[in-house]
Amino acid sequence: MRLRRIAPLGALFLLLACAGARVRPDLVYEGTYRSYQRIFDNWTRNATIYHNYFSTVAIFSATFFSEPMRRAFVSEWGRAYDLPVAERERRLAEVATDTAQRVEFVVSFYTPAPKFNDLDRDDSSWRLWLIDAKGAHVEAAKIEPIRVKHEKDTYFYPSYNDWSRLYRVYFPAVGPDNQPLALTAGAVTLRVTSVEGAADLVWELAPGGR
Repeated sequence: MRLRRIAPLGALFLLLACAGARVRPDLVYEGTYRSYQRIFDNWTRNATIYHNYFSTVAIFSATFFSEPMRRAFVSEWGRAYDLPVAERERRLAEVATDTAQRVEFVVSFYTPAPKFNDLDRDDSSWRLWLIDAKGAHVEAAKIEPIRVKHEKDTYFYPSYNDWSRLYRVYFPAVGPDNQPLALTAGAVTLRVTSVEGAADLVWELAPGGR
């Protein structure tokens, strides 16, 4: 319903989306920050929503914390902090369980007026949807801000900049039919909507890509 209501306003709102961007399945964490950045970029998509073609409503990026992305994050965290091998292995062992229980994105979000940058508020004008490869829609179950206080916050989330706010967005791992979402092959979409426009960020996954 929300998209049908927005559609007639096509003359007023311009949508720019990162559509059909394929995820490279061959990238492997190599024990360096550079390889972590490559994997982070591989799982990150960007979009801008304009009003009347010229006025910026929102600029944002989202990183899909798929299993490969989670593994790279945990591995780089362990390398950066020189964690003991046992601790690294314990954290890596938890990745598959975390991936099965929830779907996670990290979103860097900018609005010209800071008061509208409020994804975590219950009365926010923005809504976030996850659409799996079979078209099942689920709304974000939880959105929480990531407090940027230290260099480590920009180190592990290189999409962040000084004008944006960082959020961690969680979706359920099952659809409205209580069946697991189709997130391992095909197009996985994060849809950001408001009365002022909408944008789709798309991850094209090869089989087994998540």
